[in-house]
Amino acid sequence: MVIQPIDTKERKYGGTRILKYKQQIEEVKDRTHKIIERSCRFYGSSYHFKKEDTIRITGIISKPPILFTPLFPTYFFPTHSDRKDENAWINIHYVQHIKRLKDRKCKITFVDEQTLNIDISAHSMRHQYLNAIYYYYMMDRAARIATFDPDAPIDYTKPQLNIYEALAKYSLFEHK
Repeated sequence: MVIQPIDTKERKYGGTRILKYKQQIEEVKDRTHKIIERSCRFYGSSYHFKKEDTIRITGIISKPPILFTPLFPTYFFPTHSDRKDENAWINIHYVQHIKRLKDRKCKITFVDEQTLNIDISAHSMRHQYLNAIYYYYMMDRAARIATFDPDAPIDYTKPQLNIYEALAKYSLFEHK
C-alpha cells in the first residue's frame, strides 16, 4: 500500500517502511527510490520510462504517478518530488480517506484501517491522489477503446485472459 522512506542509523532516509494490506509493517535497509526502480525493472522498464509514459499519456509533469504493470493495476503516486529523499509512494487502490491535520500535515486511512501521517497538506495529498486516478482512467479508457468495446472493461478474473486485451494496455507504452 505504501513505500515510505525512514531514517537508519547510518543515514537519514536510508531505509524504507513498507505497509502491506492487512500485514505487519516491514522495514528494509534499501532506499525508497531503489525499491521503486527495482520494481519498475521487474515489470520490464526503468523508472525513467514509466515516468515519461505517464507524462506522455496524461500531461502530468509535476510529481507524476507511475504504473508498474497494466496487467495488475498498481498505480502509485508520490507525496513529494522524486528528487526529494522524503518522497513516499502510495497505491491509489488502498486509500480510503485523507484527513487534514495541523501544520500542513495529513493523515491517510487505508481500506484495512491502517493509518499514516504524512508531512504534506491534505490539499496536496488529494491533488496527487486525483492525478493518479486520472492516470488510471486514461489507461482504462484507452484500453477499452483499443479492444473496440468502450462499454465493457477488461475482466482480469476470467479463466482465460484475452491476450489481445492485455496487449492493448501494453501498446499504450512506447519506448523512445
